[in-house]
Amino acid sequence: MRAGDLRRGATHEVKGNPAPYVIPPAAAVVNLILAGVLSRLWGAYANPSVWQVAWRAALVLACSTAIVWCTYAVGRPRQLPLRAASLLMSTAACAGLFVLTFSRWSFDKIMTYLLIMVTASIMLAVTKLLHGRGDDARANLFGDLGERVKELQDIGKTGKPKVLDGRVVTHTEMRHGADFGSLATREVRTAIASALDVPPGGVRMVRNHNTPRVGRIEVSPVDMLEHPPIWPGLSAPGGSIADPIRLAVYQTGSIVPLILPGDPDAERNAMGVLILLGQSGSGKTALQVMLASEARSRHDAEVVYIDGRKGLQLPKAFRDAMHVMIHDPAEGERYLDGLVLDVARRAAQIGGHGHDQWIAGCTKCPKFKLVIVDEASKFIEAEDTMVELAESVRSAGIALLLGQQRATGDRLPTSVRSTIGGVLCMGVRDVGEAARVLSEETIEAGADPSWRNRKPGALYAELPGTDPDDWSLPGRTYKIDRDEVVAELVSYLASIGEAPSAGGPVSPVAGAPAASIRDDDEDYDPDADKDVECTPPPVDPDCPPDEDPHEPITVPRRPRIPLDLEAAGGRRYSPVEIRGMVRDGILTAYGNGVRTVRPSNFAPLLEIVGEEGLKPPTLSKILGEFCQGPHPLLHRSNDRGVYEIVPPDGGDGEPLARAA
Repeated sequence: MRAGDLRRGATHEVKGNPAPYVIPPAAAVVNLILAGVLSRLWGAYANPSVWQVAWRAALVLACSTAIVWCTYAVGRPRQLPLRAASLLMSTAACAGLFVLTFSRWSFDKIMTYLLIMVTASIMLAVTKLLHGRGDDARANLFGDLGERVKELQDIGKTGKPKVLDGRVVTHTEMRHGADFGSLATREVRTAIASALDVPPGGVRMVRNHNTPRVGRIEVSPVDMLEHPPIWPGLSAPGGSIADPIRLAVYQTGSIVPLILPGDPDAERNAMGVLILLGQSGSGKTALQVMLASEARSRHDAEVVYIDGRKGLQLPKAFRDAMHVMIHDPAEGERYLDGLVLDVARRAAQIGGHGHDQWIAGCTKCPKFKLVIVDEASKFIEAEDTMVELAESVRSAGIALLLGQQRATGDRLPTSVRSTIGGVLCMGVRDVGEAARVLSEETIEAGADPSWRNRKPGALYAELPGTDPDDWSLPGRTYKIDRDEVVAELVSYLASIGEAPSAGGPVSPVAGAPAASIRDDDEDYDPDADKDVECTPPPVDPDCPPDEDPHEPITVPRRPRIPLDLEAAGGRRYSPVEIRGMVRDGILTAYGNGVRTVRPSNFAPLLEIVGEEGLKPPTLSKILGEFCQGPHPLLHRSNDRGVYEIVPPDGGDGEPLARAA
């Protein structure tokens, strides 16, 4: 402190524990006194017999060995200087006690003993002064690593390491005021893994949910998932879908269970929407085939498999075994649109006998429905439908699995992401990609699926009914032979008289009439090539057209249906007002004798609401909405992109004409 501070009466309290400095020399003196007492009662000055000397020496030697071993074992986590000083202190004390007990004292013996003990005491004091705070309260598991990684310096206490399921688990308490979460960083985990020579993903930091100061550190010495286990067969063929599906195994060897329905007694929510994220080659398709086969083998489940890109590459026996197999994108989109109505019907059926969710074993409830949508990004673009399904399927006995390669905002909108009931994250590009679907706690604890497609089947699972502490444990699916899985499923179905028919599964559209492929692109016009006004002029062979014309192309004006909509420039219209305009236009067109419309017919709306107020995808969605509901206004025809105006009650359209 400065002299001016002292004159003003300032004080500074020096905090320190003198015990670490006093105990070693005091113990050396006490040990010397004990040696003198023993030499008089037991040792050289007691004139013992040979037998007495033998067993007394053996006893003292055993006690001394125990003291030295304990010092070595306890000092292993400590730094080398402190460990050496402690061992020197305990060894010299035990050796001096033995020698001075069973031999006569001399000046040289006493001085040698005192010199060694003083040296050891000074070494201990210097080590604590230079590396600690006087009380050496920084004991931790990491020795010199604690000096290099500053976050480890806040560890106040560590428990005795235990081996559980092949992992070394250590209870850890931080200093008061410190946060265990400071250890849950990639740098700290990597430093510990490097110091212990374990795989980078073999270190986990699991926070205690009751206090931010406490947690546990788990270290997996070897990668138990390098070689996946062999698939053991269907989990419970003939059982209920409420029974756990044996999905994968954790790094510890325990099963990763997948339970799709909810259970009010167990306070477990239904799955609802399950996201399966992983790069191409990460094992998504094999997992989906196995999951579909598991669900198909349950007596109270219905399985719908939608793959608009690679569906026909799946084994034919598998496609035939599904209740519904859809490999056409347009048909898959229609099915999902109709599923919205199916949710309402199922909810009415479930609620009609007093249940607020699907209940296993209830004969009045419909079968549980699992809808697997591979490459779901194409269908998630129809965000309104996906959000409505995600918000409603949970209690209607429907589980929706969405397979994705990327989880960017355009492929997995926030409105869909917020309704997710479970996540299976396989190999991705980096941990940032995984953080879009995995929880923050899972990422902080050490989850890092950035192995891309180098470990097919490896995953992290956040599922209802599993311990949240296990969400950051890596797992891996079984080593799946697709043909073996399909063969076992077909064999089971044949045993119960449900062998797949040669014609394959029916592909109905839930809640919507069957129709051929449609195209929502309003620029599409099947009659455009027949329009005489659009016929290109003949090409003169002696004067070919310029390959890069500078003159703009003039598109001939096409006839439009008069919708009698008044223009209103400069005003911003709400979605409700725009839908009202479309409805008025449909009614007006019907009143004028028009029976079909297509998106391009509503181009005059652009002159009213502007390009920002009504973009083509929005108009397509609006027309699709008018095809739904108990009293649809439109019906998709067999011509692509063409909608038929539906008269009420199958009549001649008089009410529509009057409404127009």
